[in-house]
Amino acid sequence: MSERVLVGAGVGTGIAIGRAFKYTSAKYVPWESDKAGSSRGLMAITAAIAQVEKDLDESAKNSDAEAASILEAMKLTLSDPSLLAGIKERLADGANSQRAVSGAFAGAAKALSSLGEYFAARASDIEELGNRVIQVLSGEGAVDFPAEPFVLFADSVGPLEMSRLANTSIVGLITSTGSATSHTAILARAANLPTVVSVLGSEFIQLGDQVIVDSSSGQVLVNPNELELRQYQEALTKNPHHPDVSNFDLPVALFANLGSSSEAESALAFGAQGVGLFRTELLFLGEKQAPSLEKQILEYSRLLSAFPGKRVIVRVLDLDTDKPLPFLSLTETGKYANRGFQALLSNLEVLETQLEALAESSKRYPETELWVMAPMITSSKQAKQFVELAKNYGLKIVGVMIEVPEVCQEDTFAGILNTVDFVSIGTNDLTQYTLNLDRTNSAIALSDVRKPEVLGLIERVISASTAAHKPVGICGEAAGDPESAKLFIEYGVTSLSLSPALLPGLVRALRT
Repeated sequence: MSERVLVGAGVGTGIAIGRAFKYTSAKYVPWESDKAGSSRGLMAITAAIAQVEKDLDESAKNSDAEAASILEAMKLTLSDPSLLAGIKERLADGANSQRAVSGAFAGAAKALSSLGEYFAARASDIEELGNRVIQVLSGEGAVDFPAEPFVLFADSVGPLEMSRLANTSIVGLITSTGSATSHTAILARAANLPTVVSVLGSEFIQLGDQVIVDSSSGQVLVNPNELELRQYQEALTKNPHHPDVSNFDLPVALFANLGSSSEAESALAFGAQGVGLFRTELLFLGEKQAPSLEKQILEYSRLLSAFPGKRVIVRVLDLDTDKPLPFLSLTETGKYANRGFQALLSNLEVLETQLEALAESSKRYPETELWVMAPMITSSKQAKQFVELAKNYGLKIVGVMIEVPEVCQEDTFAGILNTVDFVSIGTNDLTQYTLNLDRTNSAIALSDVRKPEVLGLIERVISASTAAHKPVGICGEAAGDPESAKLFIEYGVTSLSLSPALLPGLVRALRT
């Protein structure tokens, strides 16, 4: 597998492969006479604002209608007299030019963000305007972008910067902040630029790393292995028409792995028959407190509303030691400490809020078939606990993920099957734990899943599930590998779930 797989919210349906590039804005260095109340400082700021207005005009002329309207709105923001008044006030209070500009624009952005989620997304545009004014004051020149195809990674990229990127060799975009409804996301979608926003861990990307931006699943693969690279290169270059999976007589259902409701459109465009794994972590990652019931209902409702008449399988929060969450208590005992369902048992309030939100969302969209599953259960007792808890909230179809070798043993798995409605095999963790690989320092290859000791467990789980008439799916990375997928189908698996971008390639492979 890749050196790292980072997750965020995907924007659009595309794939990008390229070398990572990041630029950092120059810091403003005040000139000697830039003092409190300095007339030169106010004149320089006014001139800088005029220059940014001119830049916005030029960018709008060379943009499509949607981009131009956003840039025009930003220009109107610059002419707001309250901004200039705020700058003058800060200069009079002793601020230099940079602090006066940043303070006035930050104040305006904060006031806008306090009005709610929609306005908070627009507040980032004001922050970009302030940064651009400071750049002009600094005399910062144009960024020297690479001539070869590159993937830009940055904390944020505003509409003005997006318009400038149109004439570069950019093929993909990764940001550590933002949302799927931000102006940046809107412009990226309009430009067909594969983008993943709000990526936690983007600081681990190094200049020059090879990265794959999979906007269909909200994943960023850092330094992928040869097989992954070949799969995505094939998906990028072969047959741009996405097949309608329902038109083919396939032996299994083909579902999508998603990390955000914003990726639903992409999954459907690639022909997914539903969602086999919805990772809920993005709602929690990077937050100082657990997301509210209302926020979760909104996200799950957006997801379910996109798949009427189809199945959507949601995995409750999967805590990982690589994903620290300050509002959760950690469990420090056992081989699987701080992982999966064991961690949720120490944070029942968080789990119960999530189950309540899922149940309420399902009531609002009953035409979508919602299934819910727990991550990494380690015993039949845990499976029973989760099923009882979920059904107490009114959730009808409840299952678990099989990710550790201990639960694949005959007696333990028989107890699990007596309790759950379905099982899903997570091949990534199952392979790592079965082969005793170090999760932080050892990368697994997709071929590792086909080693006898791993395949033996997978075949046992599928065989027992089939005998018990319980649906059994595969949702790990191996589901998208044609060679592995054909083996799983031979064993009797009922569904495969993978990145939407890899669905067309898998369909072609299964038909040959």
